[in-house]
Amino acid sequence: MTLLSSSRERPIYLLGCGGHGRVVLDCLLMCGMPVAGIVDAALARGSLVDGVPVLGGDECLGRLDPQMVSVCLGVGVMPGESRRAELFDNCKISGFQFVSIFHPSATISSRHEFGVGIQVLAGAVVQVGVRLGDNVILNTRASVDHDCMIEKDVMIGPGAVICGQVSIGAGAYVGAGAVILPGVCLGPQAIVGAGSVVIKDVAKGEKVVGNPAAQHDLAGMKNA
Repeated sequence: MTLLSSSRERPIYLLGCGGHGRVVLDCLLMCGMPVAGIVDAALARGSLVDGVPVLGGDECLGRLDPQMVSVCLGVGVMPGESRRAELFDNCKISGFQFVSIFHPSATISSRHEFGVGIQVLAGAVVQVGVRLGDNVILNTRASVDHDCMIEKDVMIGPGAVICGQVSIGAGAYVGAGAVILPGVCLGPQAIVGAGSVVIKDVAKGEKVVGNPAAQHDLAGMKNA
């Protein structure tokens, strides 16, 4: 993994602008990044969001030149959903450059390894030796302590606490306010419910909730 230094010379297009997308857009504007337009079929074409025009739905991507523009994903993540990861992969195949965003209030150790398309939002903390794969979200006030390995497409919810030497597999989801204790491993696509305290490893695709966290049916975790 390498740290991407996003070019301020390329216009940026935000893909998705619901709740998470509004937060991402605010961060882009706060950092002085040149946001040229929003791609979101749920919004009225020609409308403005914080002064940025809505261009239309996904069909707009076909009219953008990957060699001339950059993209930033504003699509959020819910437990068990893969839309954001699929959009990231499709844009990567098409040759688009991804913008990583780091909120000015985030605290990030200089000794880290980041992939592309990283989003570290307001008040988040990243300590020494942390590795983040592509398309990872560290949401508002989330903290990741020393020597953690977080693979691609992982969502860390607001206020979650990831203690030292934790390993999180690709596509996993950690709900708001959850705590993952030191040395725990979360398998790929694992889901941790909001407010849970995880004291032992979670297998691939397993859903856990509670304190201490135990296996749970996904149907009861849609708002985790």
